Amino acid sequence: MDLRVLILAPQGRDALLASELLNKRGIVSEVCTSLDDLLVGLTAGAGAVLVTEEALALGNLTALTEWIADQPTWSDLPFIVLANGSARPRSNLASERLDALGNMMLLERPLHADAMLGAIRSALKARRRQYQVRGAAEALEQAVVERTDELEKARASLEVALHAADMGSWDIDMATGEARRSLRHDQIFGFTEIQPHWNVDIFLQRVDPAYRANVAAVFEAAPALGELDLECPITTVTGERRWIAARGRVSYEDGTPVRMTGIVSDITARKEADAQLAQAAKMDTIGQLTGGVAHDFNNLLTPIVGSLDLLRRRHGDDEKSQRFIVGALQAAERASTLTQRLLAFARRQALQPRAVDVAALIDGMSDLIRRSLGPTVAVVIDVPATIEAVKVDPNQLELALLNLAVNARDAMPGGGRLTIGATMMTVDGRNSIGLTEGRYVRLIASDTGVGMDKITLARAVEPFFSTKGVGKGTGLGLSMIHGLAAQSGGTLRIESEPGQGTAIELWLPVSDEAVLEQQSERDEPVRATQHAKVLLVDDEEIVRTATADMLRDLGYEVVEMPSAIQALSAIRSGIDADLLVTDYLMPGMTGAALIYELRSKGIGLPTLLITGYASTGEDVPADVPRLSKPFRQADLAGRVYDLLAFRRGSRTLRSVN
Repeated sequence: MDLRVLILAPQGRDALLASELLNKRGIVSEVCTSLDDLLVGLTAGAGAVLVTEEALALGNLTALTEWIADQPTWSDLPFIVLANGSARPRSNLASERLDALGNMMLLERPLHADAMLGAIRSALKARRRQYQVRGAAEALEQAVVERTDELEKARASLEVALHAADMGSWDIDMATGEARRSLRHDQIFGFTEIQPHWNVDIFLQRVDPAYRANVAAVFEAAPALGELDLECPITTVTGERRWIAARGRVSYEDGTPVRMTGIVSDITARKEADAQLAQAAKMDTIGQLTGGVAHDFNNLLTPIVGSLDLLRRRHGDDEKSQRFIVGALQAAERASTLTQRLLAFARRQALQPRAVDVAALIDGMSDLIRRSLGPTVAVVIDVPATIEAVKVDPNQLELALLNLAVNARDAMPGGGRLTIGATMMTVDGRNSIGLTEGRYVRLIASDTGVGMDKITLARAVEPFFSTKGVGKGTGLGLSMIHGLAAQSGGTLRIESEPGQGTAIELWLPVSDEAVLEQQSERDEPVRATQHAKVLLVDDEEIVRTATADMLRDLGYEVVEMPSAIQALSAIRSGIDADLLVTDYLMPGMTGAALIYELRSKGIGLPTLLITGYASTGEDVPADVPRLSKPFRQADLAGRVYDLLAFRRGSRTLRSVN
């Protein structure tokens, strides 16, 4: 049997990357360059098709849909479609293209490689079962033709094949309503043995009441339509909720329906996977919205923080005013911290591993953890102040610890205790946890919750695996923490038993770098030591005005521009500027595009990039310093002073040479 994976992704490097990934996993693949090329591959035989949604929109699908419709009855070739990743609703035409593929699984991008591999392996497994069913069906047909007396043996062979495909068969006598079934059919409904009687009414009693009327209507319409095709949730005799799919064909004698024969399969796993993918897509959309809100909020905070900073300096002798201003600044700083956490949730922060004081980090977020868990959960922090620093992205570590805390809370619905501790560990080259030799900090989050059984524990770090139910978790928390540990040179370990709670260990390597002290908030801004003209570009007027006021207060001359295009025109017209301060995201032309345009023309103007996101895109040159909004006057003054001092030093060196 042919189990090649045909890949159609004519745009970009998707096809090459997917082919390399599959080949590394021992899965044979073939890249197709067009729909016509794909049809040639399908004619030769295939196990599954991996196609991008945009590839379906490039050509005429008539030939492909005809091929799909003309498949033998045993064949239902699986198509795995990589969605175009657009946040906009899919058009009716786009939805029709997807429906035309029949047996189709839609994967939303951006997509983790393991998710794609899982989908392809499931598709190949199903295709392999189709080949098995085909073989059994052919054997049955041959047996019927050649050896009628061996019909029961052939039927048994078919039942074996259906059982291998996790399908049960059924055959309804349309005159009496009684149905013959295979053992697997009744097992899907929770029975251990074949029941003596079965009919449509008994079946409907097991269907979820919310779906019962629609399912009954499908059965009533089947004799006229000639076929039955439905999916619905059922409740088994053991009380378990499952999703099933049933397909059948009606047989006629002289135009009268006499039998309806078909199969039933348990599709619970597929439905759960679809729901998890939809939940992940929803969380990604929420993340994008959250990132946008945080960006706008940072733009609003920038003039607030800047103006308060100026007022603080100008009313230094007024104790009452100072008290009010300092209080407002503290509130603004808390708001700034909130936006940073929103950006961390939205994954808009740049990964910046550095030496992190673990004790200080956990102490700083202990109040947030306690507030997040509520009064029913006692939080115990057991982290020695002498614990060594680790090299990790501090924002991601905070997010990981908060995830662990929330998971612990959910595991203790009646309340309990969460203990967060840290110890120093030394690992030699013969360790059993896959770490390189060296010193590590082991962070432990242990709870007194319900715990996990061995099956759940084995799947705990799988992407999209969750025990919380649809709408209550994405199943990405532990997998993200596991990825953070691995990328940081550490590992994640979990110990748990039902009723005994859970202990999750996050191992991180000790850093050989010194922990950098945060700049004091009381530092006074560095004033201009000589005249300099700053070209300031920002499309937000309130941000631009506040930034200009801070620069002018420092002694700089400021020329304001509301867009990168206008700034570029001014520079080309000969404006004499010593420094460019530009926003990152602006309509028409971004700050990064402005920088590249100037550099391409040989204009090496020192530049400071300000941004409402904690990270910027890959289009920003690595040597351009960044300043995140909202910023204090001291932060802005320091960056501007350093850039101008560097420029003066460079000019001096050029004059000496």
